[in-house]
Amino acid sequence: MLKMDERTAGLYTITISQFALVFMLSAVAVAVPALGREFGASASRLGLVESGYISAVAMLLFPVTRLADKIGRGATFAGGILFFSIVSFILPLSQSIDQFIVLRVFQGCGGAMMVSTGLAILADMYPGAGRAKALGFASAGVYLGLSAGPWLGGIIVTHLGWRWIFYSGAFPCLLGFFLALKTLPVRPIITKGVRFDWIGAILCAMGMIMLSQGGSHLQNLSGKLLLAGGLISLIGFALWEKYAKAPLLDMTLFSGNPSFSLGSAVQFISYAATFGVTFLLSLYLQVAQGMTASEAGVILMAQPAMQVVFSLASGNWCERWPAHRIATIGMSLATLGLGGAIFLGPKASLPHLLAVLALCGAGSAIFATANTAVIMGAVRREFYGVASAVVAGARTTGMTISLVFISGVFAITIGPVALNAEAAPRFLSAMYLCFIVLTIVSASGIVMSAKARLRQQPPRGELL
Repeated sequence: MLKMDERTAGLYTITISQFALVFMLSAVAVAVPALGREFGASASRLGLVESGYISAVAMLLFPVTRLADKIGRGATFAGGILFFSIVSFILPLSQSIDQFIVLRVFQGCGGAMMVSTGLAILADMYPGAGRAKALGFASAGVYLGLSAGPWLGGIIVTHLGWRWIFYSGAFPCLLGFFLALKTLPVRPIITKGVRFDWIGAILCAMGMIMLSQGGSHLQNLSGKLLLAGGLISLIGFALWEKYAKAPLLDMTLFSGNPSFSLGSAVQFISYAATFGVTFLLSLYLQVAQGMTASEAGVILMAQPAMQVVFSLASGNWCERWPAHRIATIGMSLATLGLGGAIFLGPKASLPHLLAVLALCGAGSAIFATANTAVIMGAVRREFYGVASAVVAGARTTGMTISLVFISGVFAITIGPVALNAEAAPRFLSAMYLCFIVLTIVSASGIVMSAKARLRQQPPRGELL
């Protein structure tokens, strides 16, 4: 077991990398209108700016988990930070929206290497008491990045241009890389006999790529075919994993383990429902209300600021009360926030906006920390890597579906036109439809979360 100072340093390392990762993600959300103006991109193409990145993370999570089993989690984690940093320096050189989207996909590859291993490393460092607090601390780093992203990103876009978001975000990533070299076991340790499921990896990758592309072209027959093909590929992936000799995802973890299966399902539902809030409201504030990026960023900070506070609080609450109950409370608050967004008018008041953002932020943070504790606590130590990938996979797949859905609504409602003030009425109609559907989706997860009671003894593997 790591000494206290060593594991604390490792916790800081992972937290810094998580901060840098999501800082760039949330800052880019504020920069989307500027990207659209410079490249003349349609609303549906702009959806790929975020969904292309998230889908790349989602499609590589389980293959990267197998890679970590082969060379070590620390080596995979450090390699991901380095690759992410390099691509971040290259992204500002983009000369078209298509180049930008392709590079964002490559950036997502580095992100997958980080998020698929970070939680497993934390679970190893904190095997018993204190795990929920450590997860809450790491979650606070994530939400701190989300807090800084809209505010600093808005200032950067307004005064320096969108390219400087990537330059400024790459430096914390490099700091995380050098800290990882000092605090984590990053030397590759080759494990023989680890087999790789190529068919499963191909099915997963094809599914995520076709989903993200299909959503942005849903107004055309080709988009509908891509969307259908993506769904078929992902269903095929799930079926194949049941019979594969060396599956990327051990499907037996879900059978007879309601805490794990329900926790994973509601993890997906939560992020599918709430992830698009910042993207939609960033466009709402800049397109419908005519704010600058920096003005919109200051308002959008309300959501991640609440996430920082309540992610720390949720970790402490989970040490005192059942984690599934805390997660259910968070899910309920987020659903209230989404429901409130349905009633945003063309010129919504500031208190209304802040209430929506605060409820979504507090609810999602309370849920995320508690539900992660449920999932990671439902399996034995030898399955931490897979459980970590499931947590990240459900999260990123939910994010992808959220953005694919929004892109699809934009493609059908707004069409292939530039998103500007003239398109504001059509954008508002699309936004209202999105929030109605997302509220219904979020409400469906409340009951599931309440049933994800954590067992006293995880069902598989050896005791810790």
